[in-house]
Amino acid sequence: MEPKVIAKTDITQWLKSLADRFEIIAPVREDGVTLFRHVEDFADIDLATTPATGTLREHFTPKTETLLEYEFSDSGAEVRSVDPGAKEMLIFGARACDAAALRYVDAVYSMVEPRDEPYFIRRENTAIVGVFCNEPAWSCFCTEVGDFLSSPIEMDLYLTDIGDKFFTEVFTVKGEELVSHPQFQQATEEDGQAADTVRQKALSRLPSHVDHASACLSYDWEHPLWKKLAQKCLGCGVCAFSCPTCHCFDIQECPKVLRGSRYRCWDTCQFEQFTLMGAGHNPRSSKKERTRQRVFHKFKYSMERYNMLGCVGCGRCVALCPVNMDIRQVIRELESKKG
Repeated sequence: MEPKVIAKTDITQWLKSLADRFEIIAPVREDGVTLFRHVEDFADIDLATTPATGTLREHFTPKTETLLEYEFSDSGAEVRSVDPGAKEMLIFGARACDAAALRYVDAVYSMVEPRDEPYFIRRENTAIVGVFCNEPAWSCFCTEVGDFLSSPIEMDLYLTDIGDKFFTEVFTVKGEELVSHPQFQQATEEDGQAADTVRQKALSRLPSHVDHASACLSYDWEHPLWKKLAQKCLGCGVCAFSCPTCHCFDIQECPKVLRGSRYRCWDTCQFEQFTLMGAGHNPRSSKKERTRQRVFHKFKYSMERYNMLGCVGCGRCVALCPVNMDIRQVIRELESKKG
């Protein structure tokens, strides 16, 4: 479909016209950080923060989610599944890295049995409107691990800020429906040129592509770097909980006398108890093993299992780490010929 444009002054009216059908999710400022939240006042939308502090993860796999409920009686036990809901969501303002992360998570959840239905129901009922990063953050390195900033994936529309309007590319049937509203007009050749100029300026600030996909397969299991990282790491898990491709969870029981529930909640391989077994053995008992696991999972194991990197270069783990651990420096050292 031919590209469109929408005036910035028409964005609110357009989103309001969609609110009867969709729950509108967008980045908003909350307690000093920018998170993707349900929006009622569209003036609260914050597109300036690149990327938003929060990811799209909790809208597809909530931080805590009830899987089933049960109740005991004299006649036995009744087990009730919990409907994840089929509400339609529209995520506005997603960055290319966040959208690209969904392809990786799709692969993870589709390669297990049974299929994770709550996740895929939400995926199928969600439209994603991406926004190009005119001003990449100092921690961004998406261009080093992929080309999805210039060739976006897993989104329906892609908006580029060209001044008083957004240049809009349409990728899917859902996207065609979204731009069928009267706020959108046909883009001109000048609009396309303006978008190219904006993109080239942003891309010039970002690192060049590096072939991590090949290099990561030969990472050194006994590299001295792991000991150095372990001495520095706090094991706080902020890197995992701020990562758009992290997906690990724990499953817990919540019994209440004759009734109860089973729920899952976010977890991370950076926590000591993540691999702790019932008999007390822990195959990753030290931070050395756990920091190595995180890097190997993001790069080496993901390439081996899914033929894609498990890192989209959003830079959140770099920006948020309280002890300034930088995954960019880590992989450079691992891939250095000096080893």
